[in-house]
Amino acid sequence: MAVELARLVLASQTDTTGLEKQLTSWRPQRISRLALVYKVEGEYEDGSRERARAAVYDLLARHGLDTKAEMVTVVGCEGLATPFGYVMADVATDTPAGRAKRLAIGVARSAPPDDADLDKAKFKTTVARLTEKAMADAGLSAKDVVTVLVNTPAPMSGDKGLRGRRARAVAALGAGIAISDVEASQVTEASIMKKSDLFTKRVQTFTGPTVKQLEIIVIGNRAGAGGNLVACSAATADLTDMRPLKRMLTKAGLELDRDGELASPERVVAMMIKSGVRPDGTVHGLRTTLFEPGLPVEKHVRAAQSGLMAALLGTSAVFNTFDPIQQCPVGGSTACAIVRVE
Repeated sequence: MAVELARLVLASQTDTTGLEKQLTSWRPQRISRLALVYKVEGEYEDGSRERARAAVYDLLARHGLDTKAEMVTVVGCEGLATPFGYVMADVATDTPAGRAKRLAIGVARSAPPDDADLDKAKFKTTVARLTEKAMADAGLSAKDVVTVLVNTPAPMSGDKGLRGRRARAVAALGAGIAISDVEASQVTEASIMKKSDLFTKRVQTFTGPTVKQLEIIVIGNRAGAGGNLVACSAATADLTDMRPLKRMLTKAGLELDRDGELASPERVVAMMIKSGVRPDGTVHGLRTTLFEPGLPVEKHVRAAQSGLMAALLGTSAVFNTFDPIQQCPVGGSTACAIVRVE
């Protein structure tokens, strides 16, 4: 087995042409698991995510792959962002695997959880156990996990916005428990969204109307996994902090040219970054209008991050999202890249 990855530029939210072609080339009967990460144009409440996810799962069902796949779907193509998707597939191969650590993925899903539990500290245990199941599916130990992607259902009652943010925080900390970034005793009702020094740097969480179950994608590196891809991760101090990302990529084998730019940016086959800003809206100590009336802060951030990532990687097809609550230091970003090794 070896994990293959393809980037699919989308002509529309329901475009499955590229995915169909890619699955055919890999041959569906040789695929044991799939992880899909999509960024589509649209707004939170206009059904964009639902249409994209439904189109993908309809196609997967036709190939008998819908029960082997998990998918993260977000909106927000402001700035330089291109609507696109990553698809990672664990594919049977005749090529012998070496001993080096290479990309491995695992997936898991639960039954629909109780709405009342989603933003409660006790939900950490459900998330941690399902993360452990996905780790086992990938054959990864806690130290070999690079990033966990967690989909949690959107709360349907009360203050949905606040509860949704709390749910993502609980999900992050629960996954953090499974990968030994966080102690279970630290995750209490009093610490959720309030204890700023409690976070995990290897988790990205999402919530939305497309998600009815708790869903986990684990990304890491395993000896003997096969293929020529490796995953790496980093956390930054603020929206414009590129140094940790360059360090991450050079550690993974890339080089910087004489101008300090990536010499072979095309080897970065995927980048998933979740960015935040300081609560006072300052960047490098200077006032911004991020939180002033008008454009929502998440649109500001996604637009800015899209430009930064395009400058770093030379592509506008980058998966960037907002608000890494308890997923990195306050105001920073958490990133996961997948690199082709030479």
